[in-house]
Amino acid sequence: MEKEFLVYKSGELVFISDKAEFKLSQLTKDYQGPIFFYNLDFVRLRVQQMQGALKDVRLFYALKANSHPHILSVFKNSSVGIDVVSGGEIQHAIACGFSYQQLVYSGVGKTRKELELAIKNDIHQINVESIPELQRIGQMAKEMGKKANVVFRINPDISIQSHPYIATGLKDNKFGIDFGQLNDVIAAAKQHAGSIAVKGISLHLGSQMLEFSSLKDSLAKLKPLFWQLRKEFPECHRFDFGGGLGIHYEKQDLISENELLKKYADVVFSELASLKKEIPEIEIQSEPGRWLVGHCGVLLSQVQYVKKTPHKEFIILDSGMNHLLRPSLYEAYHCIHALKNTGSLKTYDVVGPICESADFFGKDRELNEVKQDDFVVVRDCGAYAATMSSDYNLQERAQEISTADF
Repeated sequence: MEKEFLVYKSGELVFISDKAEFKLSQLTKDYQGPIFFYNLDFVRLRVQQMQGALKDVRLFYALKANSHPHILSVFKNSSVGIDVVSGGEIQHAIACGFSYQQLVYSGVGKTRKELELAIKNDIHQINVESIPELQRIGQMAKEMGKKANVVFRINPDISIQSHPYIATGLKDNKFGIDFGQLNDVIAAAKQHAGSIAVKGISLHLGSQMLEFSSLKDSLAKLKPLFWQLRKEFPECHRFDFGGGLGIHYEKQDLISENELLKKYADVVFSELASLKKEIPEIEIQSEPGRWLVGHCGVLLSQVQYVKKTPHKEFIILDSGMNHLLRPSLYEAYHCIHALKNTGSLKTYDVVGPICESADFFGKDRELNEVKQDDFVVVRDCGAYAATMSSDYNLQERAQEISTADF
C-alpha cells in the first residue's frame, strides 16, 4: 500500500487507488462549476480493510457523512448496513436499494412522522436517546399494533480529543441518555413491554477520534449496564460501540491510518471479547463514516481571480463555504493543491465568493503558482462536505460525480 493517494505525475494531479489512476484534469472538460469527485475503488478498499480489522462486527455506515448513490452502492454490495438520522435519510437509503432491516435509526429529535415510517416498516433498530422518546415510541407502536426494536444510547460523560462541536459523549451534550438514568429507562421500557423490544445498548463518543483511551474507558463503563439490561430484558443481545474513527487531514499517510484502525479494533475487542464469549448470539455493531469515505473525495474549483494587495495574495475561487463548510465551522484543515505542478511555489489565502469573512478554505497556504482560470483541488472532501453544503447567497450546489461516471 502506498502512503499517498493524491500525487503529481507528469506535472498533473492524479488520484491513485489500488486498481487504477485517475487524472483529475478529466474533470475540467466542459467545466460548468465546482465538482465533488469520488473515487469508488478507494471506498471499496477501505471497506475491505475495516471489515478485515473488525471481524464479526456488523457495520452500519453513517449516511450523514456522504449520501451519494454511487458510494451507497459500494456499501450495499459489501453487505454494510446504514446508520440514518432522519426520515429523509431513511427514504434515501430505501431508494438506494437498502431494506428497513439494514437500517439503524439514530438522532435526538425523531418526529412522530419519522417514527411512524420506522416502526411501520419494522426498522432493524431505533437508538433511543431520551425517556420521552422511548415513551413516544412505546405509545406509537402500541397504537400501530407493532413491537419496535430499540437500543438505549447511553451518554458515558467521557471526553475525547476532538473539536467540541463533534464530541458527543459528555453530560453537557444533547446526545444520549444520562449514565445515571438507566433504572428510569428500564422502568419506562417495562411500562411498554408489549410494544417495545429492548435489544441492547449503544454508545457514540463523537467524531475524528485519533486516540482511544476514552473509548476503552467508555466500553468498560457500559458493560455492567449491558449486563443489567440483559438481566431485565432477555432479548437484549446488541452492543453498538458507535463510530468516530478519524483520519489525517494534514498529511497523506494511509499506512499509519491502517495502524490506527488496528489499534481501534484492539481496544474494541479487548473490552468486548468477553461478551462474545459468554453470549454467542451477541451482535456487536459499529457506525463508521469518515474513515471509510473521507479521503475518497476531492473538490475541484476554478480560480476566478488572483488578487494581490500590499499584505496578501488571494486565490478567489468559484467554490466556498457554501460547498465545504468545515473550515468555517470547525476551523478544520484541508490540504489544497493546484491541479498543475508549475514548479513555482507561492503563498496564498484561498477564499470563496460568499459574502462572509469566514468564507475561506485555507490561509497562508503554499501551493504551486496559479493564474486566473486555472484549477485547484481541495483534498479529503469525501465526508461531511457535500452533505453539509447549502445554497447560501443562492449559489448553485456543486456537482457530484464518481469514477462510475467515466
